[in-house]
Amino acid sequence: MAHGALSSMSDSNHGGAMIKEGGLKTIGLIGVGLLGNAIALRLSLGGISPIVFDGDPLKMDSLTTPPFVKSKDAVEVFASSKVVFLCLPDSKIVNQVIHANLSSLTKGMIILDATTGNPKDTIALALELSAMGIQYLDTTVSGSSVQVSSGEAMMMVGGCRESFEQSLELLKLVARKVFYTGASGTASQIKLVSNLVLGLNRAALAEGLVLAKAFGLDLVQVLYLLRESAAYSRIMDTKGEKMIHAEFEPQAKLAQHMKDVSLMLDAADEMKISLPFSETHFDILERGKRLGMGDLDNSAILKVIESLGKGLGS
Repeated sequence: MAHGALSSMSDSNHGGAMIKEGGLKTIGLIGVGLLGNAIALRLSLGGISPIVFDGDPLKMDSLTTPPFVKSKDAVEVFASSKVVFLCLPDSKIVNQVIHANLSSLTKGMIILDATTGNPKDTIALALELSAMGIQYLDTTVSGSSVQVSSGEAMMMVGGCRESFEQSLELLKLVARKVFYTGASGTASQIKLVSNLVLGLNRAALAEGLVLAKAFGLDLVQVLYLLRESAAYSRIMDTKGEKMIHAEFEPQAKLAQHMKDVSLMLDAADEMKISLPFSETHFDILERGKRLGMGDLDNSAILKVIESLGKGLGS
């Protein structure tokens, strides 16, 4: 893997000017769920008016802050953009969107796919599009939609290095730090590794808070002490308050993380390795989805763990 770690650019406005001088004036974005909406906001704050589309009219209606340009369909986004972000639920939908619009893709176009997808599908699609003169980069995000909106997320990018460097100033408008990880698929692979560790940290915090609550402890004090202790992890800063106050408005949905864990387990099966904690984690997330918690924030895993002690939905 290449170690091309690149520091973030602190002056977003300067970055926007450099992008315009470099000719990247028309930026497209397909998929405006939690992540896509946040990326569109970051681009707008950087002086770019992205042309956006989502097949869900409700998501299009959620784009209320100018200067977004709402497109009537994906064809228009691809046909009018030199660089297109994809923020879609999974690799299957990415493939559907790309192949339904092949005639609108132009040579020299760069596609930045922020979807957490199957690395094998990412590699195959990159090879297919490269033969057409189109560069497809897996452009994965570490951080919730709230962290993306505030410019605190990190991005990892795999694929053609030249295309990465052409897109770098644009990516720095979105992320605090941007790292080049190497060949196509490497960013997707690292994202799964990162999400595995992040998800288990979140589950461990939730389980610890369930125990603390059963002891009758003050959860605010417990969270404070955990942050000061050797058990500290950054998930306590991003999800701890949501857990102790049962505020599960989604920043990243529980069902989406279940999909990510499924991808990890599929990869493990193919490579004939065991991920025992992730297997248990998947079972808990699946239970949460069955109990109707799939659209809640992934911190609602605390509620799922509590339900285990109540015999709900077993």
